[in-house]
Amino acid sequence: MSEQIIDSKVISSHNVYLSDKVEKLLQSKISWDTISNTFITPEQASILSKGEQTPEYVAALLDVVENVHTPETLQNSLALLDDATSKNVALLESFDEKRLNALIKLLSNDDETIQLLAGRIISSYLSNVYHIAKVDYTPVFKWVSNLLDSDNMDVVDLASQYIQGYLTAIPLRNEFYRNCDGVSKIINVLVKKNPNSQLQYQLIFSIWLLTFDDTICAEINKTHNVIPVLIDIAKSAIKEKVVRVVLQAFRNMLEKAPSANMLPMLGNKMVPFCETLLGRKWSDNEITEDLTYLKEELSKNIQKLSTFDEYSAEVFSGKLEWSPPHKSEQFWKSNAEKLNENNYELLRILTRLFSTSTDPTVLAVACNDLGQYVKYHPEGKKFVQDIGAKQHIMELMTHEDPDVRYQALCATQKYMLHAW
Repeated sequence: MSEQIIDSKVISSHNVYLSDKVEKLLQSKISWDTISNTFITPEQASILSKGEQTPEYVAALLDVVENVHTPETLQNSLALLDDATSKNVALLESFDEKRLNALIKLLSNDDETIQLLAGRIISSYLSNVYHIAKVDYTPVFKWVSNLLDSDNMDVVDLASQYIQGYLTAIPLRNEFYRNCDGVSKIINVLVKKNPNSQLQYQLIFSIWLLTFDDTICAEINKTHNVIPVLIDIAKSAIKEKVVRVVLQAFRNMLEKAPSANMLPMLGNKMVPFCETLLGRKWSDNEITEDLTYLKEELSKNIQKLSTFDEYSAEVFSGKLEWSPPHKSEQFWKSNAEKLNENNYELLRILTRLFSTSTDPTVLAVACNDLGQYVKYHPEGKKFVQDIGAKQHIMELMTHEDPDVRYQALCATQKYMLHAW
């Protein structure tokens, strides 16, 4: 499926948290004459009083938004602006840098309704205007990312929809990815907040939009470990559209950055995952097509993998098991030094697992591997110490699981054979 344009009229359609407030605000009567001559001209007050949603009407509302600080007037003006531009998106074309910056400034307002309305109008603008104003959108991205931390799932839902709108603007995707922690917070919601199917879809849709960027495809799993998260979601997804958007993200990642994503996909057992899903009946043919593509491409490469490639795939997946390489002295004798490649990438991943995993098997295997690395490549022991692996292993000597304690002890003994 190609990239989609999000219809701003659809945004927030199922979420009444804000729409109910907007409905009440639209029923309020504003005496525009009271702010005439101070913030708007008498002619603009007349235009606003008539309520005809013309370009002049939108320009007058934007003047109010830019100059008035009274919460009640701001709420009402933003509600009217949102209503007008939702019904006729062509009105958004008149927004210039000055207008956008005024809306962005409101994201730091103390009033939640003002923030959410300003954020929604910006989302509508970015998802409907082709030539967007050249302003700094970083404050927008940081603001919406922080909304994902909210305990109010209605707010989280709105934030996810706004992000969809923001990322429709192709030039802003890299800026979003690099200038805020939005992807980390999207993953956090998916993993820890038990989102419903609709919210899952909205969040993964944004990840999918990001995977149209080649450079993001090459980094997103390495930085955010998205592959196992999305596989787990697809396995248990209730809605087909959730499975579809997961597979489309995977397809982009494999097509655009195969060298970065092939091994993590294989390590996360994506071939059997595809085979399992191909055994189901799908009403959407694109799901079957994407599953077939992924299975065939990955299967081609399985046969080309060396033992070290298989080991690397497992480490990249973060799901360590007692597979043969871990216990093979010959494997470590031949391959220990290879863990230095790509700026010690595999060593860094193994060390990171001590902080991110609670699985006793993963922790035990990671201890084993780092011990074997030092045994067969003692020159690397200083780096292992510098990145904190030695400290983690020594702490695991008191772990509640006996195998973790044993492997941590063995690894420590191997360190001691090569004096620090």
